[in-house]
Amino acid sequence: MMRNALVMAFLTILPWRQGNIRNCKLGPFAKGGNLAKEEIPVLSRMSKPMWVEAALQKNPHEKFWQFCFRPHETKTGWAVRAFLPQQLVQPLEEYLTSHRKVLLGENEDPGTLFFTRLGHPLSETGMLKLVGNLTMKYAGRRVNPHLMRDIYAVKWLEDHPEDYLTLSKILWHRNIQTTLQVYGAGFDESHGARRVDEWLEQRQKSGVTSTILTVSSR
Repeated sequence: MMRNALVMAFLTILPWRQGNIRNCKLGPFAKGGNLAKEEIPVLSRMSKPMWVEAALQKNPHEKFWQFCFRPHETKTGWAVRAFLPQQLVQPLEEYLTSHRKVLLGENEDPGTLFFTRLGHPLSETGMLKLVGNLTMKYAGRRVNPHLMRDIYAVKWLEDHPEDYLTLSKILWHRNIQTTLQVYGAGFDESHGARRVDEWLEQRQKSGVTSTILTVSSR
């Protein structure tokens, strides 16, 4: 149950492709791992959440859970590295400390974050069945992992109108045009006009003139 809960947490917090969830390896990045608690590399360009910045002020050598997938490990051939969202840290550590070893039993450790009851890495079919059964049981509809990504994308755009750039990074799209083509079908000129209206209204409420351009003479 803890494994299943963590799988669903990854799909709803970090909508990875099912292949990356299945094949995610625990262990140091230098040894080919995809998920590890390590210090931040000196020349890292990773964007740091505020809670990471705060921890670094107290201890510059603090270790954080991070994920790393190399070009050959992503569908788009794009290297990805980032901090694990804070909402996933506690359930991940609880799973690793108290549940993963129980699930593994006496089986040989496959090295992946998730595996079957027999200790084997999850197959694509097994992943589809796992997610489908859970969504049917708790939501009344069978949903596959890829549809979970679509649901996530639609919800993101509902809460962050027209923020396709961030969405493209969340979904690991190599080109924002891919994101626009897949999820921008309902976005047209009326949305642009609506945003202008909202922008000007906000400026007026702030006491700023609605005139965008002013011409001064010398």
